[in-house]
Amino acid sequence: MHPILFRFFFLGKDIIIGTYGVMMVAAIAAGVLLSLAISRKYGYHAGSFINYCFLIIAGVIGGALFAGFIIFMPERFGREFIDYPPALVSWGGIAGGLVALLIIKFIFKEKFLLLADIATPGYLIGLGIGRIGCLFAGCCYGIYTSSCIGVTFTDPMASASLMKQPLVPTQLISALFLMSVGLAFIPIVMRRKNTGLGFGCSAIAYSIFRFFIEFWRDDPRIFIFGMSDGQVFSIIYCMMGIAIVIYSISHELS
Repeated sequence: MHPILFRFFFLGKDIIIGTYGVMMVAAIAAGVLLSLAISRKYGYHAGSFINYCFLIIAGVIGGALFAGFIIFMPERFGREFIDYPPALVSWGGIAGGLVALLIIKFIFKEKFLLLADIATPGYLIGLGIGRIGCLFAGCCYGIYTSSCIGVTFTDPMASASLMKQPLVPTQLISALFLMSVGLAFIPIVMRRKNTGLGFGCSAIAYSIFRFFIEFWRDDPRIFIFGMSDGQVFSIIYCMMGIAIVIYSISHELS
């Protein structure tokens, strides 16, 4: 693929603009703009809601970096920490975003599930755009396949290029699923009924997909009880989603 989008010299320095970084910026922008649009339906003023968005973004980035630091700890020890580049882990970003929502709830007295509903389409579509960045960077790659869907990575900067080619395009499959589900949830969360139902259902849908797509991924993972870290998170996230759906429906019926 194309890990480097632009490369040029400026003031005697070699400036590199990575495709992955550009896609991450696009993912954040898309998620924020969509969340702002949905928040207006709930009576929020864009000027005030954008502050919540910044806090959530900080939580997402912080959580993704922290999870990446923990998951790739063995590699860091092998390369004396400082030589190993920072890694972003998507489920860590989700967890960090939820922590940010809890902070907003207690400090600003906002409703956690309401904000989660508003953010649901944006975070799903943002994750989808981020997976396209993974495709360009050559990370989060799939297992070898001889089928027609295989993608060949040739850029030596991409870690996927070291594997037997072609590979299952797990990044594209994930991107298509996440953006499709994100778009599908827009009318659901816009109805302003069953607060938390949209977020709960999205958590279940994401968890089931993530659990099974992991079987087709072949990048280095840490396993617990024979499962990847993504699968362990999926189980926990799915259980949380089920609990929220039950709470939302029972609360509406009462």
